[in-house]
Amino acid sequence: MRMQFFGVLVGIAVALTGAAQAQQQPPTFHCGELGDNQLPQIQAKFRSNSDLSDNNLDCLAWQDFIYFMWPATYGQRGVPNKNAKFGGGGPTVWETFKTADAVFLPNGQNPGPWNQQTLMATLRGSLAQQVAAGAVRHLTMSSKVSRGVLANILQSSGAMPPDILDEIAQAGGGTLYDLNGYPVYYEVSMNEAQYNYIVQNKLYDANKQLAFAQSNVIILPGSTQTAQAAVEIKAAWKVLSPAELKSGRFHMVQALLDGSQQPLTVGLVGFHFFLSNGGQGSWATFAQVDNAPVQQPATSGTFNFFNPKCTVPGTTQPCPFNMKDVNPGQVVQVDPDDPTAAQLNAYMRYLLQGYSPWQYYKLVNVQWAKVPQPLAKQTVPAPTPLPDGSPNTPTLVNAVLESFLQKPNVSCVGCHQYATVAAVGNQKSNIAASYSFMFKRAFPGPQ
Repeated sequence: MRMQFFGVLVGIAVALTGAAQAQQQPPTFHCGELGDNQLPQIQAKFRSNSDLSDNNLDCLAWQDFIYFMWPATYGQRGVPNKNAKFGGGGPTVWETFKTADAVFLPNGQNPGPWNQQTLMATLRGSLAQQVAAGAVRHLTMSSKVSRGVLANILQSSGAMPPDILDEIAQAGGGTLYDLNGYPVYYEVSMNEAQYNYIVQNKLYDANKQLAFAQSNVIILPGSTQTAQAAVEIKAAWKVLSPAELKSGRFHMVQALLDGSQQPLTVGLVGFHFFLSNGGQGSWATFAQVDNAPVQQPATSGTFNFFNPKCTVPGTTQPCPFNMKDVNPGQVVQVDPDDPTAAQLNAYMRYLLQGYSPWQYYKLVNVQWAKVPQPLAKQTVPAPTPLPDGSPNTPTLVNAVLESFLQKPNVSCVGCHQYATVAAVGNQKSNIAASYSFMFKRAFPGPQ
């Protein structure tokens, strides 16, 4: 398998390592063939199947995370500002990606050039410009799967096993509330490689998407020597309390919630990305370190989504956890962080001293195919389920992105291998959509 990761910011390893060396000897961590203490300098590619290891994939996930969180170049979507300092403010690289709502437009409209800023008519003055540029987030989803996508999934679910369908329905039907009673908000976005693939093949139109999929396998592009791979991002945000605002432990942005015209400050609590390689790709999930106790309820401590003193009103019984629509919510991270990821997180906390708030984020785990299966070998039209590629772990769940789905054998690829093209009218389809539920967002254009 050849998988090229994103362009390296040449000075990043020197800058971060230099800051760390001023403190103390760092924790040791070996990044396999990537070399010791080279994190977070991003390596160009995997050289062979021998590169597939927990150490390498976890290192690459952290390197990509830093790339995504690097300040972006003004006016150029998805381009890092090499002259900026990590954590230096302004929209990050991924925050300038196109959101799904800006790609899949009503009536199957062409969303236009990548760098074009589409202004929302419902926003006043400079707010529309700031949202279009990624400086202010426009958040409307209080569940990981939007209602429109959920309805489309339910409509075209003929080939989907009931247990997988139930998982998606739960993800779309439940709301996670923080301890202050605010819902968590979610958004989905994509990089230029994925955007160009969608636009060039007119997959933003449900009618044309179906026609394309009937004669071609939808394959999100992997990387080449000159081009990046397709990337999908899912992010979770919480409204910050006054104490959280002062804590310095969150990546913070201004956001408009549910159509409001008055921005509030929200903090990043979950971050998940899929990196395509023309097949199963890799899936990595990150979390803010204070989100929830791990494996069991805590009796002390401060968390974003768990109050150790919470009891059921009128009783001494502890509040239930990981239950949808409970306000305020109580979350426990059922599965611990991957042991290799936990070691790497300690190393990264050391390297990221002085680069607040990024030392307060952690890698939970990475899922990747041990026996990759290229989608180009699929029959046309490609049916679901797509191959899972014998993943390294059968379980990968983020406690704030899939709070109510935390159980064994629930994972990214295990769910997304059932992703299909958008339904057209009453026509159901089990034609696969390259592990992406994003295609379900397409509206039909004029015939």
